[in-house]
Formats: sequence, C-alpha cells, structure tokens
Amino acid sequence: MFKDNKGNWDGISIRLWRNVADDLNYSFDFLEIDPEIANSSLKDKQVDILLLSDLNTKEDSLVDFSHIYYTANMGAATSPAMDLGAIIKSFFSKRFWIIVLVLSVLLLIIGTIMYFVERRSNDENFGGERSIIKGIGSGFWWAGVTMTTIRYGDKAPVTFWGRVIALFWMLIAMAVTAVLTASLVSAVMGSSSSKKLAIPTDLKDMEVLALQESKASAYLEEERVSFQKVSDLKNGLQLVNSRKADVILHNIPQLNYYINSDAALSLRVQPILLNPRLYAMGIRNNSKLREDLNRSILKVIQTSQWQRELDRFIPDKR
Repeated sequence: MFKDNKGNWDGISIRLWRNVADDLNYSFDFLEIDPEIANSSLKDKQVDILLLSDLNTKEDSLVDFSHIYYTANMGAATSPAMDLGAIIKSFFSKRFWIIVLVLSVLLLIIGTIMYFVERRSNDENFGGERSIIKGIGSGFWWAGVTMTTIRYGDKAPVTFWGRVIALFWMLIAMAVTAVLTASLVSAVMGSSSSKKLAIPTDLKDMEVLALQESKASAYLEEERVSFQKVSDLKNGLQLVNSRKADVILHNIPQLNYYINSDAALSLRVQPILLNPRLYAMGIRNNSKLREDLNRSILKVIQTSQWQRELDRFIPDKR
C-alpha cells in the first residue's frame, strides 16, 4: 500500500478490499494505524479488518487471518550494464583502492623478503650499491612482474633460497591473481553483470543496502553480510541506480512498483527464493466476518481484473 500524490491510499490491498467490499455490500472508512499496534487494535475492537497483514506464526495466535492473497519473495535490485563513464568512475571507488592497497602490501612483503635473501649474492639485481629502499623497490618490481607473468627477465634470484621463494611465489601468485582479478572486476563492474547473483556469497563483496527493521536486514544480519541501513526504499533505489551502492534487498512487489513508476530508475530485480512474505487480511479472533471475507477474496483473486491489478502495481520486471 502507498499514498498517491493526492494523499489517497492505493495499491493491490486497497484494490482487493474495494472489490471485496463491493461484492459483500460493505460500507467502510479507512483508518491509518501504526503497524506496531495494528494487531492490538483488532483485539481492542478499534478496527474490524487490517488490510495489509504480514502473516507469521507469532501473530497468528493473537488474531485470525483471511486466506493468503499474495506471496512476496525477497528480491535484489541491481544496476544493468555500466556505461564508460560509470566504469571510469568506479576506478575511484573505495573498494577498488582497498584492493590495490592490499595487493601493494603483499608485493612489498614478498619483494622485501627477496631483497634480504638476495642482496649479498646478487649485486646486479638486488644488492650492490643500492640503498635499502632501492633494493626493496627492486624486490617489489620483481614480485609484481613475476605475479603477472610478464617476465621481463631483468631480475632473477640466483641463490638457492631465493629460487625456492620465487618458486613458491609463482605458485601462490596464480591463486592470488585469480582472486584479485575477480575482486577487481567486481569492484569495477559492480553488479552490472547480466549473470545472476549467488546469494548470499556475492553479497559479501558488494555494497549492500536494506531498509531498517525489514526482513531483508534481518536476513543479512543472520548471514553476516555487511550492509548499510536506509530509511526510505526510493532513496535506496536511487543510490543503486547512481552506483553509490551495488544492490538493495527488499520484497519484490515494492521493488518492482518503484522501479516501474520512475523512468529514471534503470534497475533489474533478481528474485531471492528465501523468506517469502505472506499477505492476508487480519481479522479479530472468532469474527463472523471471516467466512464471508474468505469466500469473497477467493472469488476476486481468480478474476482477470485481479491479474491486471497485479500487473499494474507490481509488474514482473526482472
């Protein structure tokens, strides 16, 4: 549910209720209720029906629910393919430079070790009249050239332990290169790839957003995925669209609605078949309304008009 520009409530729950009310000849007034006291408002007879109730076992013991009229899976909204400007901009991202820093430190460590092992027996490449800084610089250069397999051949170890270190570094460098290449591609391209995300594995290397106190944030905390909390879904989608973040997790209907409503949002939504959100109308325990309400809901959701309402508000834009 949402409010339109005139402040009127709209959405599939509102449309469903209007159809049900027409079918049952009910007259009604809308009352906006704080979600935290929604179920108690039923028990206290402040309201007769809650239009949008997220069905769960804890609340099922407090109130009754109608038939489920919609099931919403979680989704991940990401950016499509990046343009040249966005790719260039990504080279200045924090994550990219962290990767560069980690790589530089690793090369410096290997280069320093090689310098101290080779400096007394390999004057031409590492020792001689070189200062310690220049010697370590030579080791740094050798480590980088060896890792990238460019192999200029201008520097090479000559001692037994130097060659042992070189052999181990060449073997380790193959694995390091593969990991760093994947990390760099991820940092530069972000979530722009057309391939599906591996959830939650891929999220751990991405800038992830989720709404405060949402099922998505609870899921990310459970999976120990670092993420930033946002208070507004539309603002979060704009951050992903401008590539200030890689992905935002939320339920698919709301993601699709906001993306479809704003032509400036060029995002795709990937379903995550976890933590489905079940929607039903809330009713007081033992309410006489339940039987007629369920019968009418089943009648409405089997019509072509209901499918058109779904297509209008939550089109499948994957």
